Amino acid sequence: MIFLGSLITSLQESLIDRTIGDSSHITIRSEEDGVSRFFQENNSDGMLLRGNYSNIEKSLSNWTLIIDQLQGDRRVTAISPVIQSTALIRSSGKNQTVQVKGIQRDQADKIYEITERLIQGDPDVEGNSILIGTQLSENLGIGIGGVVSLLTPKGETVRFLVGGVFDLKNESINESLIFMDLKRAQKLFQLGSGITAIEVQITEPFQADTIAEEWESLLGEVKIDQWKAQNQQLLSALASQSSSSYTIQFFVILAVTLGISSVLAVSVIQKSKEIGILKAMGATKASASRVFLLQGLILGVLGSVVGAAMGILLLSVYQLFNQGNSSLVINYEWSSILIIGLIATAAGTFASVIPARRSANLNPMEAIKNG
Repeated sequence: MIFLGSLITSLQESLIDRTIGDSSHITIRSEEDGVSRFFQENNSDGMLLRGNYSNIEKSLSNWTLIIDQLQGDRRVTAISPVIQSTALIRSSGKNQTVQVKGIQRDQADKIYEITERLIQGDPDVEGNSILIGTQLSENLGIGIGGVVSLLTPKGETVRFLVGGVFDLKNESINESLIFMDLKRAQKLFQLGSGITAIEVQITEPFQADTIAEEWESLLGEVKIDQWKAQNQQLLSALASQSSSSYTIQFFVILAVTLGISSVLAVSVIQKSKEIGILKAMGATKASASRVFLLQGLILGVLGSVVGAAMGILLLSVYQLFNQGNSSLVINYEWSSILIIGLIATAAGTFASVIPARRSANLNPMEAIKNG
């Protein structure tokens, strides 16, 4: 139970971390954010880039007040104002549609860990300097110091200098995302002092839906997206996996309980003569049954201790042999081990109830005669 529970829990934590570890848990947008609606519709990039679609109908103009309001919330670990839009990047005769994200590097670093994941160059995005992903760098055949052209949705072409190449451990992001300075993005997309979204990370990602509802009431006319609503299939898969794990562990406990009960039942038959003698000498039903209840309790306690040690050892061996082959780190919690130990002890004690009742109901004369 310890090995199976820790393995599945660690797998789920690793999957969740890969899914939302380097992205926002909650994103606050304007209710009339045209970019958001564009991504939700099946419009072609060509229509946007030809200027047939309004890039942004309304930006978050009061974003500084919102950030000041949220910074007092202890559940918040990172807040990053961003400008996000699409553009066409051109270099050496190659074109590719990309997502441009204007950021304040110090704030965005807390979410994306750009500095730590920078392969080449300088993480500072200032002026016309941009950061591109490793896959995009390979596709365009360009590295740091190279010059690229960005065609905005309004048809304006601007040249930028590649200041760094990052690897966010996600191929699709590395291929399609560009970081630039927030103020430069405001000028590029003609937003004035506005932004398109505020990205937020929180201490407990699984409370994102509750916190998002609370903030919608608090902040008023904004649209708030949270990662759980955007990853329903993943959460359903994890819930099914957890249900399967609990089912397996239930049948493991059931098998162990039946096994202990069988051992004690055989012990009652083997010791029936001794039990009969004790009862003939004045032992009560309660004292006779107590022997087997204590035996079940001792088996449960010893089994829990030995089993916990073996479970931890098995996890350590598994982790040792998988070093270098997997980024999965298996963690176990002592509270979970204690709960599993208590369940196993209770199962051992419960398994002794039927054998104990059988020993209590033995007829002393028949037990001695047939023993």
